[in-house]
Amino acid sequence: MQDIAAMSIDGEAADWFARLRGPDANGARAAFEHWYAVPDHAAAYDHLARTWDQAKFLANTPTGRGRNLDRAGPGHRRGQAVAMATGIVLAMLLGVVLLGRLNSQNRPPDAAAPPTLAAAGDTPRTIALADGSRVILDRASRLEVAFDGTARRVRLLAGRARFDVVHDTARPFVVEAGGGSVVAHGTMFDVAVAPGGFDVALLRGTVDVRDRGADTEPVHVQRLVSGQKVAMRGGAFATPVAMTTLDTQWPQPVLDFDATPLAEAVAAFNQSSRRPVRIDPAAAGRLLVTGTFRRDDPETFAGALAVTFDLRVQRNADASLTLVPGSARGGAKKP
Repeated sequence: MQDIAAMSIDGEAADWFARLRGPDANGARAAFEHWYAVPDHAAAYDHLARTWDQAKFLANTPTGRGRNLDRAGPGHRRGQAVAMATGIVLAMLLGVVLLGRLNSQNRPPDAAAPPTLAAAGDTPRTIALADGSRVILDRASRLEVAFDGTARRVRLLAGRARFDVVHDTARPFVVEAGGGSVVAHGTMFDVAVAPGGFDVALLRGTVDVRDRGADTEPVHVQRLVSGQKVAMRGGAFATPVAMTTLDTQWPQPVLDFDATPLAEAVAAFNQSSRRPVRIDPAAAGRLLVTGTFRRDDPETFAGALAVTFDLRVQRNADASLTLVPGSARGGAKKP
C-alpha cells in the first residue's frame, strides 16, 4: 500500500515548485510561505529542490550553461520566471505527478480506487484526499482509504483523525472505526478509536453515528449536531454531550487549560504523548490546572504541575512520569 500522506504532500510541493517559477510567482508568495511553514511541507519542498540541484540535466549544454539552475533552491524564492531550460528540467521532475493526476481524472467513475494505508509519525499530519476532503491524523494513527463511484469509505485503524469533508450528494463519506461508523456529506468531525468502541466529536454540520460497520444494517443510529460529542462502547451509545475547548485543540502543538481538573488535564495530555504522565491516587485531590503546555514536552508538563501543586515527579522504569505526594523542591525521584 502507498502512503497517501507522502503522495499528496509531494504533489502539493510539486505544484508550488512550478508555480513559484511561473508568471504569478509574486502573487503566490504569501500563500506559499504559509504552506511552507508546516514542517512536513517544508521537508517535501526542500527534497524536491535538492533533487533539482542534484539533477543538473542541462548543466553541460549551451542552454544549461546560460541559466542559473540554483534558482530552484528553497532560499531563492524571489525573482523573475525561469526560462526554457528551467521549464524542461521541471517538466521532467514533475512528469510522474502530472501523469498520476491525469490517470486519476480519466478513471471511470465506477472504478474502485485501491485501499491505501497512511500512518502519522510523532506529530499530527495533514492529508489531502482525492475528492478534496482533508484529514488530520494524530500521532501514531493509521488510516485506510477506498473511494469508488458510489461511496467514499475510510477506515480508521488506530488513533484519532479529524475529517474536513467536501460535500458530495451522490457519494456519502463513511468513516469506519471501532465496530461502528460515521456517515457524513459535508462537515467537520473527529473520530478516535477507543477500547471497545470509538468516540466522535462534531465541529460543524451533522453526522449519523452508527453502531455497526457501514456494510451491515445498523442496530442504532445516533445523529449529532454541531458542538456535540458521543462515545460508543460495546455496541451501546452514551448520551451525547457538549464538546469542550480541549476537544478541539488536539491538532495544535500546545494544550491550553483553563481551570481544568487535574485528572482531565493529564488525560488530555496523554492522548498525544509518547511518554505518559500518571497521578498517584493520593496526589489527585480537587486540583485545577490553568496554563499552556507543549504536547511534546512531558517533563516540563509534569514538572510544572508538581511545582504548582507541591507534588513530586517520580520517573518510572517504563519511562512514564508519576505525580506523587511530596514537595517538588525535593527533586524527581526514581522508583
